[in-house]
Parts: sequence; C-alpha cells; structure tokens
Amino acid sequence: MSTRPVTLTTAAAIEALEGTAVTVVGLYVGIEAIAGSPNDLASAVVLALMAIAAGLALVAVGRGLWQARRWTRAPALLTQIFAVIAGISMIQSRRQAVGIVLIVLAVAAAATLMSPASARAIDDEE
Repeated sequence: MSTRPVTLTTAAAIEALEGTAVTVVGLYVGIEAIAGSPNDLASAVVLALMAIAAGLALVAVGRGLWQARRWTRAPALLTQIFAVIAGISMIQSRRQAVGIVLIVLAVAAAATLMSPASARAIDDEE
C-alpha cells in the first residue's frame, strides 16, 4: 500500500490512545493496590494485570491499523462498541464528561474505520 488514508490513520491513533489510557489505568490500579490497602489485594493485582494486558493489546491493534492489517478490523470495532457501553455507564454514574468523550471517540473511530477509504486500504493488504 503506497499511502495510508487519513481515515485509517485517525482510527489507528484513536485505538492506540484508548489502549494507552487502559494501560495507564491498569498501572494506576496496580500501584494503588500495592501502596494502598485494598479489601482483596490478589483481586486488585489481577484486575490491574488484566487491564495492562488489555491496554497493550489495544495498542497492538492500533499499530496493526497503522500498518493496514486486515485482522485489526474486528477487534477495533469491538473496542469501539465496548467504549460506547463504558461511556453510557459513565454518564449514568454521573461522570458525564468522561462518558461523552468516550462515546465521541468511539463513534469517530468506528466511522473512520468503516469509511470506504479505510476499508479499501485494509482489504488491499498484501
């Protein structure tokens, strides 16, 4: 592929941003679990490790989108579906700003990912 469409670049950037955010939250939870006094240390550490692993996986999907890899379309779309669900949950729990940002990013990523230019670039993977 000679040039990557801006829509695919945008989708890759949003996916990587979401992955970085999840990784940072996982690290924060892990540090708080170790430094603080959680009710269940083992559960807190496992939750932190799962968040870190999920975040790194999302960053890998973002990198794959950047490279226009065909396998990235489904996990990237699933990420956006879960981001909308998380955004709705945030809005319902009175964290409107975070929820709205999540939903806007998810819709933008899904729209750019499903654009004809992005679809062509991903389908033309060699």
